[in-house]
Amino acid sequence: MYMEILSGDPGDVDALKCALFAKMRRAEWGGALGFARRLQEAEPGEVEWRLMEALLHELNGDLAEAERLFNEVLAEKPLLVRALHGLALCMHKRSEGPTVFEMLEKALQLAISEERVPEERNIKLLIAQMHVVKGQLDVASEKLQNLINEDPRDFRPHLCQGIVYALLDKKEEADELFDTYRSLVPDEFPDKSFISDVIQAARVESKDRLQKDFGSEFLSKK
Repeated sequence: MYMEILSGDPGDVDALKCALFAKMRRAEWGGALGFARRLQEAEPGEVEWRLMEALLHELNGDLAEAERLFNEVLAEKPLLVRALHGLALCMHKRSEGPTVFEMLEKALQLAISEERVPEERNIKLLIAQMHVVKGQLDVASEKLQNLINEDPRDFRPHLCQGIVYALLDKKEEADELFDTYRSLVPDEFPDKSFISDVIQAARVESKDRLQKDFGSEFLSKK
């Protein structure tokens, strides 16, 4: 139906969104890029579609172009966490090593100097998440615990710390943190169902690793 609408009105924003997300659900990144660009033309002041174009280039494997686009956004909005996150992941995938954390630390210092407290906390959380991505779980856990101590009511570090503990096969500690997360997260939080899937995946991955360890050692003993 949305394609019929677009045939009559190529700039219809709602129809373009439907077309974009339909392409994304089918992992048709090239086709989705076309609709992301059309949305930028329809809403030139909306940064969402610039971020979407960068993300789609990343998903399509064009990391250099994705990195360029994220940097363009950050040149205008240097503390936009979604752009920092996207850039950090691109840099990680391109094996740019410690420059990922140098970039994030620079953004963190800017947030501190400008007294942008929410952005400062968001960037600290992003730094911890990138340590998880790089497999540096002990470093990530320490940073997440600091964030929990600073603001125990923020559900996000509890969730991330729970995932770290699950990856470390610390099931009881992970379950406690997931329970804390559930007690704090607002009912109306838009990604609540998605995060529930993430929690389940973390538990399954931890169990899979434990099962592999048992298979290689304990089950061979009689």
